[in-house]
Amino acid sequence: MRKFIPFVYPILIILVFAFAIAGYRNLLGNEFEFWAVLFTVINFFFLNDVDTHQLSNNTYVLIAKYLATILVAIGLFSISYKYIRNLILIYKIRLFFTNHIVIFSLDSIGYRISKDLLGKGYSVVIVENNSESPFIEEIEKDGGIVISSNPFENKTLIRIGLSRAKVCILAYTKDETNIEIAGNIRAYLLQALALDQDLEKNVLNLHLQITDINNLHVIKDYFDINNLDEQYDLYIINLDQRAAQKIYDDFPPHRYFGNHSLEDENSIAIIGCDKTAEAFIVENMILSHYRENSLIKIYLVDKDADTFFSQFTYQYPAHAEFVELIPVKLINGSFFANFSWSKTHIEQLSKIKVAYFFGQSDAIIMNTVASFRQFLYVQTLSFSQVPFIISLPEDIGLYDFLNSSLLHSQEFTQLNNTLNQYYIRRKSDTFSDKSLISDYETYDTIARVINFYYTVIYGFSHSLQTCFNVSVGPDLIADCIQYFESYPEQYSSATEKDFESNFFMFLSEKTGVPYSGLIQKLSIQKSWNHLNNRKKDSNRYAARNIPVKLYFLEQIGCTPVNRHNILRCYSHLASVEHSRWSGEKIVFGFKYGPFPSDKKEKNLLKDVLKIHDQLIPYDKLTQEEKDKDLNLFLLLPLLLLLMKKNNNL
Repeated sequence: MRKFIPFVYPILIILVFAFAIAGYRNLLGNEFEFWAVLFTVINFFFLNDVDTHQLSNNTYVLIAKYLATILVAIGLFSISYKYIRNLILIYKIRLFFTNHIVIFSLDSIGYRISKDLLGKGYSVVIVENNSESPFIEEIEKDGGIVISSNPFENKTLIRIGLSRAKVCILAYTKDETNIEIAGNIRAYLLQALALDQDLEKNVLNLHLQITDINNLHVIKDYFDINNLDEQYDLYIINLDQRAAQKIYDDFPPHRYFGNHSLEDENSIAIIGCDKTAEAFIVENMILSHYRENSLIKIYLVDKDADTFFSQFTYQYPAHAEFVELIPVKLINGSFFANFSWSKTHIEQLSKIKVAYFFGQSDAIIMNTVASFRQFLYVQTLSFSQVPFIISLPEDIGLYDFLNSSLLHSQEFTQLNNTLNQYYIRRKSDTFSDKSLISDYETYDTIARVINFYYTVIYGFSHSLQTCFNVSVGPDLIADCIQYFESYPEQYSSATEKDFESNFFMFLSEKTGVPYSGLIQKLSIQKSWNHLNNRKKDSNRYAARNIPVKLYFLEQIGCTPVNRHNILRCYSHLASVEHSRWSGEKIVFGFKYGPFPSDKKEKNLLKDVLKIHDQLIPYDKLTQEEKDKDLNLFLLLPLLLLLMKKNNNL
């Protein structure tokens, strides 16, 4: 209909006037008056017959009247088409959709996400207020439902079945638009919960696209400080941050370090310094902790390396405690005449274990890749020894062009395999089913269990007393910890739900509290829902750090991963985890400060002012605080069991 209506209207109008004038001229002869006939024909469109000459039995005039009637009918249909179509789609969503995915906007990011999710078979509803969007027809052809409605109105949220959705993605290009809609969604879910208590069982994963990093930090720090809302789980989509996390998770530096001795230098190079490169360094500050008193070395190779280094130091002044950044000013874009560099820089760059490439132009990055490969070959006489991880911004679709046919794709893939090169497309690979749904489901499962473990250790005594009037002594908490740590010895396979069910049956036997009551008040999801955004992020980083921990354990001979070996290697483990935790807190903006004895003041300092009393060297911690850093290693066997079930290992 959208294709043909623009052509139908003018054609029918011309035909109406042509047939009517021809008919009247034929019948009226010399009495034909153009302006009188014109007035009569115009009234055809109002279905008002002013033919005083009673000449309606003329074939041409009848055809003109019928065509005018058809034109009016089409006009009325086109006016009501949008309403009728939306009404049908709304009832379809209401009757058949649950656990679906809602996407606001078919702008660039929303379009990419929609295409990928529809291609994976997800049920997707898109809210697009611009009925002229060029992507609507394509998305509908792929099976998506596009609702034309005002995204700021509550009735839109009702129409798309938001309270029954699994994921909602706000993908508008403007931060303020996404923020306003997110606020509306929050208010709507709270209102919906008041009317339907069953909504507590459905937690909406709310992905909010934020471009300005300052907006991102404010939202994470102040949106739901106490998090009394349990209807949604907030995720921030920032292109640079998400791309950096994707690169780190798929191509972590330690994967390329190999089985080197502890004296070997773990060094990488970042070629091209932009916002994604900056976010990637931050990921290394938090996650790349491999052994005691040893930092990963990162060479920053760029024509403005010194400026980038200064700006990064201004933003993260404590980075030197967690990574060693070495700026290397690039003399020219082709690495020509590298003798202009110091001999030290040439030797250092020739010994890196992996190189990561960043920038704002696909073509420039790929040319830089070729030039740096030449440079390394001259130094090492090997053209594939050092793996290259190439992050493309997809500014001109060069990667897709090179893979435009099966033959070209095979040749391109074979060449990159030979050269040991791997590509990450910042938009296509970051905003995909795997990145937005699958990976987050896996990591959040692990993050929830990590949080639950610490909740049991440090919060269950209070919770059981408050909710069930059950006094809990240290022996019961010790039994619970033992249950966590010994669970993998009893079960060869388990999901989060399996573990939760078994644990609460165990706890019910120990306390005499009915299983149903424990699940309702103290479930893993319940404990997770009450965390603010920063605490959730903290647990997610702990989950994403597991592959690094496994590498570290293997390097020090702490295998297989079990309680006996972890306790045997205790002196090496806890300090490394404390370093990782400290890096995470400092990146999030925490500062050291002592805590008062008042619990409310302490929580205010931790959750709002971001003050923490444990941001001190490991050897200054109390024994109880040191044990916290070891606990996460003791939980590893259970986490590995869950990750195995989620096909993440």
